[in-house]
Amino acid sequence: MKILPLSLLIIALVVSACASKPKPTPTRPPPTETLVPTPTPIRRPPDGTYTTKITQQELITAGMDEYTACENAGTFELTITADRWDIIQTAAPGCTVLNPKFGGAVMFLGDQASFHDDEPFGCSADYTYQWDFTGNVLRFSTFNDVDCTQRAYFMSKHPWGKVR
Repeated sequence: MKILPLSLLIIALVVSACASKPKPTPTRPPPTETLVPTPTPIRRPPDGTYTTKITQQELITAGMDEYTACENAGTFELTITADRWDIIQTAAPGCTVLNPKFGGAVMFLGDQASFHDDEPFGCSADYTYQWDFTGNVLRFSTFNDVDCTQRAYFMSKHPWGKVR
């Protein structure tokens, strides 16, 4: 009878012990949910009507002559509907406004609003503002509207309150 060295005997015992264990039954991973990405909402102020007021005196203080200040003073009513904007200006007391209604297209992208005027009235027809809407207040800040001081003033110097 042959005597096996002790190390071979240990290896043989380990191999036979491992071979005698039952193999585990393969399990399937749990089914995964099919995730549908949530569309990112378009960030824009709510459609509606907003107002702001500019006085003739503040425009004169800002450097406009009396005629230009009178033409650009008053109450402004801005209506945003989908991709359209319209403004109706009510003249300040004692002033006359030659073009009280104006409007055009608007596109909101992130924190910028790009406007296109139907009739630019001596200013560029395309310009961009940064915007923010908090509570019921819409605010514009000049981003790219360098050639139209009057428009930049009434668009950005005062907040626009949502009225409907």
